[in-house]
Amino acid sequence: MADRFPNLRPRLARAGRILADACHVTLSITLWLAGTVLAALGAVFAFVIIAADGRPLRFFAHLQNLSTHYLFADPAARARFDRQVLVLFLGVVGLFLIARLPGLATRLRRELARGGRHG
Repeated sequence: MADRFPNLRPRLARAGRILADACHVTLSITLWLAGTVLAALGAVFAFVIIAADGRPLRFFAHLQNLSTHYLFADPAARARFDRQVLVLFLGVVGLFLIARLPGLATRLRRELARGGRHG
């Protein structure tokens, strides 16, 4: 018995490969971004620990001082501080993104060229 739709099977296989590649790229980029944000958070935390000379008591004293000043500041000063911290963090994330982007592009290019083959 002849196949009623001879061109349908290759088209469905190609659509499946495209969908699998799109899912792979989406997951890879999402995980890469999450790792980059975590690395930026770690870098900020490491900087704060280094600023406290690596001493936990001094770190917590600075943290208490900062929180006391923040809590007793007027709303405009709080908003200005929030914006400054956000800009600083986005700058650190941006630097990490720029540094890590070529590696992601190379890895995705290699994985997509390999296709569904493992090895």
